[in-house]
Amino acid sequence: MGLFGGGYDKLGKGVDRNAPKKRGLFLYLELVTRKFSKFIGAGFLFFLLSIPLIILIYILSAFVLYQPISSLQNTALENMKAMGIAESEFSAQLGTIPFMICSTISILFLTLWGSGPLSAGLSYIFRCFTREEHVWIWSDGKDKIKENFKYGAFILIIDIILFILVPIALTFYHNLGKVDPSMNIICTFITYIMSIFLIIYTMMHPYIYQIMITFECSFKELLKNSFLLSIAKLPLNLLLTALSAFIIVLPASFFGVIGSMALAICTSTFGFIILRYPMEFYAARTIKKVIINNNSVKEKNTPKIVYDEEE
Repeated sequence: MGLFGGGYDKLGKGVDRNAPKKRGLFLYLELVTRKFSKFIGAGFLFFLLSIPLIILIYILSAFVLYQPISSLQNTALENMKAMGIAESEFSAQLGTIPFMICSTISILFLTLWGSGPLSAGLSYIFRCFTREEHVWIWSDGKDKIKENFKYGAFILIIDIILFILVPIALTFYHNLGKVDPSMNIICTFITYIMSIFLIIYTMMHPYIYQIMITFECSFKELLKNSFLLSIAKLPLNLLLTALSAFIIVLPASFFGVIGSMALAICTSTFGFIILRYPMEFYAARTIKKVIINNNSVKEKNTPKIVYDEEE
């Protein structure tokens, strides 16, 4: 079945039933090493199907962030002129700033927030990898996309609405504080609150999709439990989210357009192993430990673990 089939017609050494259980980082590294080709197949397929969303976010970024990007270009222009650099030497570089920013934001959106129903399918595949459960990347992923399409679409709609409104609101309160000094403290407070909300909402996403594919629950319960788990495990959730964002922003910041291009290529191949999977890995294990094991909550459509053959 090629890239997405993973060579299921060949028997492998599988998982030894009596082997000592690895935990944490060691388990993550062992899974990534043993299932590397399957991670590549799942990540590439997810990226490929998400291209329309990437294009949409790119367009929305250019529209919503037009004022901040223009301000950044003007500041860079003034700095370069002050340094005595001829305009002909940096005019082309300034023209690449919008592309660099919008493309980076598109990858950030896809990695940290996801792609709605498609993320439900990817989260299910990642959960199966984490639990050592058998999974067919294409057929099982497609079934989970259909099964969770409603909630996944709702989350994606909320994501896009917040993506449009939050930057506009942050820009508004930032400018209001400058125009009216008496409102500066209030505007700064509102800006901080909105920023904290955005960070927490970002950390919720791996839990949103993992809970979505694991339990039967209402949409309200889905958001509530995702929020509670994000706060309960705040230090590591924050660390994993910050690391993923840093790894995405770093190439574009240092290498401009080349970095943005390289970022897109890396994300479409093995990027999700180091960007998305650590968050999914931790969320899946946290849900199993905190909710399933401690509270004996019944899962939906739980497959059996396969020991005797490589899936």
